[in-house]
Amino acid sequence: MTNQETDLLCIGNAMVDIFAGIDREIPPSWGLSKAVQHITDGKLAEILAALPDSPLATAGGGAANTARIASLLGISTAFVGSTGPSGDPCAAVFEDALVRAGVIPCLIRDTSPTGVCLILKTREGRQIIAACPGAALRLAAEDVPEDRMREARAVILDGFLLGRDALVHRVLDLANQWGTQAALDVGSVSLASCHAGEIARYCRDYPLIVFMNEEEAGAFCQALSKDKETPEAGLNGNLQVDEDMLTRMTAKDLFPIIVVKRGKRGAMVFAGGHIYSAPVLAVSSAETIGAGDAFCAGFMAGWIRGKPLAGCAALGNKTAREVLDTPDAGADRKKLAHIARNL
Repeated sequence: MTNQETDLLCIGNAMVDIFAGIDREIPPSWGLSKAVQHITDGKLAEILAALPDSPLATAGGGAANTARIASLLGISTAFVGSTGPSGDPCAAVFEDALVRAGVIPCLIRDTSPTGVCLILKTREGRQIIAACPGAALRLAAEDVPEDRMREARAVILDGFLLGRDALVHRVLDLANQWGTQAALDVGSVSLASCHAGEIARYCRDYPLIVFMNEEEAGAFCQALSKDKETPEAGLNGNLQVDEDMLTRMTAKDLFPIIVVKRGKRGAMVFAGGHIYSAPVLAVSSAETIGAGDAFCAGFMAGWIRGKPLAGCAALGNKTAREVLDTPDAGADRKKLAHIARNL
């Protein structure tokens, strides 16, 4: 850890994203039967050894992606997460990617291997994601650096930390204590559904900004409307965003602020009983991995620089647009330089 000051603190699962293409059918022995699934360390090693070409590896996980992009936008940024020990090649890849983007790495070293997320593209264009979280799951409440939280203007939590109650409460309590703006990027439809009641409680108890994409917001609304005590009751039909519900949830004060990322249709921001819309120029893109994380980086960069809500959303849209068709979440200083100059 360095003494460099931090404006944005990003906390989440430290994962190395490995992108690879495969020109043949996926062997049944790999056990990759689902679009997204967890695999063991041994199975990951078997698959990596069988890949035909050297894959692209870089720092991944939503919070790390957000940290890298925010740093490239000129925001002083630090990342907190848990990796494998010194000498673990994936730990070195992860830390190097952060440092190259200008992010301050605040890494906890565990004895488990660094987490890996394998993103495979088949010759038919099918995408399969296989995750082996490893040391990422070892981040604990006591690992959150209070000095960084005290100096930061904002902190963003990866939604994949939901369910680790002591850790999430530690972050939100410290943010509340030190006047640090807290934000949560929900991260997946299943998390939005299973933790809907938990998210709603955080919205009531803390001044919070919540990011969800349209499908996640639909799952969140559906889960709350089904049974407020047991939101994990299940998802049915088409997931529609209940704008009236989100407007009511955000009506009493400035917080919570709920931001719905809608891809090609821009974003909606629910705050103070109002809906702020930020349209975006429609573009065709084959690769959208990391675009949601880039949106969060742009939005939080605007917030830290004192932009109005609609302006923050517009910056989120512009930033997300720059990472489309870039497999490693667009960690390219030149692509983001014009946005950084405007900030």
